[in-house]
Formats: sequence, structure tokens, C-alpha cells
Amino acid sequence: MRVLVTVNCRWWNATAEGGFLQAFSIALRGHDVLMQTNLQPPAQYSLPPEKLEIVLSKPVFSLLPGGVFRLRKLIKRFKPDVVCCHRSEDQFIASVSTSRIPIVRIRSDIRKPSTGWFSALVDSKTNLIVFPSAFMIRRGYASNRTGPVAVIPQPVDTEYFRPNENKKEKLIISPGRLSPMKGHKTLISALVKIPEARAVIAGQPAQQNIEELMNFAEERGVENRLTLTGRVDDIRPLLSRAVLGAVTSLGSEAVSRAGMEIMASGIPLLAAATNGLLDLVKDGRTGLIHPPGDWETLARQASWLLDRADIRRKMGNMAREYCISYLSPRIVGGMWEEIIGDLVK
Repeated sequence: MRVLVTVNCRWWNATAEGGFLQAFSIALRGHDVLMQTNLQPPAQYSLPPEKLEIVLSKPVFSLLPGGVFRLRKLIKRFKPDVVCCHRSEDQFIASVSTSRIPIVRIRSDIRKPSTGWFSALVDSKTNLIVFPSAFMIRRGYASNRTGPVAVIPQPVDTEYFRPNENKKEKLIISPGRLSPMKGHKTLISALVKIPEARAVIAGQPAQQNIEELMNFAEERGVENRLTLTGRVDDIRPLLSRAVLGAVTSLGSEAVSRAGMEIMASGIPLLAAATNGLLDLVKDGRTGLIHPPGDWETLARQASWLLDRADIRRKMGNMAREYCISYLSPRIVGGMWEEIIGDLVK
């Protein structure tokens, strides 16, 4: 098959990475993939150039006539069997650029789809909508859709993220931008009740900054056991030291890349019971679930696991096995192979 993937975001985020990993996963299955994007993918991924071609350009949605022209030019050259779009703007441009090639829209935004006649028109020209997590269908994200929908998770590279068995400190890692929605104060508060633990929060400032969170930690007397790294380009050295991972989000998390990377690294995940995290974490097997914002429950769970190395190791192994069996690029690529194959028959 020949698959054209378009992903145009204003910065590198979960949607951009999801688009690239979709292209990466399908190419791993031996199909020809062309990815049009305005962002340079990270250097960690590599494939033979004949299987995955990346075209860097201005976003297809910048200046409508130009976007249509560029996409039609790519379609004419590459002759794809299907076009996969990761943004609503990409979906619209694709819908007016071709009438004969199936269009697939991948939704990974926590915001619900727009309604109205224009959205309905674009939707009617879209052959399939794919969600990365089943919670989105349960919550009504497909309620206005008249055509078929499917669930295919975003993959995590289980070769790039690998376990490290030689860990000496009781370290909890929590990757995520410094936004109140990420609930980092839940973990900081929990440290009060986990005196044996240290924590690292790795993420760039957003609506909060490092100083604000460190002041919060000082008020609770845990500043000496907390490290705020700011933006980290390669999270693996921190993951290699951590024995527990925490994603304490109060909402959002249509896709938890941080959660998947923690689990792929063989680390049990302490996750807030919100959105896609409920589909990702198997409570009591690959991690433990706590009510969003409930720092006391989080503290009890962390203390319990920190005192039980054998259970912690077993949970971490099960977390990695889950990622290998259900979320690795080859497995997810197989899901795409099957669903696109049915679409283009």
C-alpha cells in the first residue's frame, strides 16, 4: 500500500508525534509512506529512505489555495491509496484536494469535534475517523459522525524505551509540561507522606513555571527531595533511574505519551483516573489508579510499592509486556495495515 500522512502542528506535541509514529509504524510493515509535515521529526527514529519519505514544507493549511496546490502535487507524484490527516485543517484541505482517494482522519485532541454544516460537509467526505483511545467514543466524540469509526492506539517505540534493572534510589518520575492541568502539585503534596522518596518533574514551563512549583514544594518542606528539570530532549536517562512513574493529570490526556514511555521502560505507572489513562493502565497489574488530585491516595500507593520491590518489578514487567503486545510500532502498524487494506479494497 501507499499511504500519505499529513500532520501540521504549530509545535511538536502529542498530535505531531502521533502522526509521525503512525507513518513510522506503517512503514515498518513494509508499505511505502510519504509524510508531509511542517516540523522536523526527532532523530531517534530511523528507517530505510525507500519506506518512509518525509516532506518538510509550510503547513498545507497556510493560505488555502497554496495548501490545496501543494497537497495535489504530492498526491499526483506519490499516488497514494489513502490520505491520513491528523488535524482538522489537513482534513479539510484533503477533502477539497481529492474526490477519489479515501480520507482517514485521526483525532487525538481532547477538544470535541466542531459541529455545524461546514464540519458535517467535511465529515461526509471523510471515509473513516480513528480515535487513539476508546474513552473518546464512550464520551461522545463520534456522536455527530454518520460514517464508520475505529480505535487504533498511538504506538510507543519499545526499542527506544527499554528497562534498566540497576536502580539504586527510590525515585518517582513525572514527565509533562508545567501546566495546572497536569496536576504536578498532587505529586508534590504526596511527597510529604513519602519521606523515603525523591521525585523528578520533567517538562517545560507552560501556565506554571519552575519557581512557582518550587515555592509550593518549599511550603510543604519537600523542596530538597524534588527536582524540576525544565524541558528535556531525551527522557531516557531519567527513566533509567526511576522506580515509579506518575501521571497526575486533572484532565486532558487523550493520549498519554508520558504514560506509555514510562510503561515501555518497565516502570509501574501511578495514574490519575482520567480519560485515556483509564484505557492505558490496567489497575493493579501495570500500575495503580488514583482519583485526580487525591494526593493522599497517591502517597499511599507510592509508599506501598516502594516497600515491595518484587511487586513493583512484576508490575513493571507487565507494563512493558502490555506495550510490546499492544502498543509497539509493529503491532499498531498491523492494525493500520488491516484497516486501510479494508478501506482501499
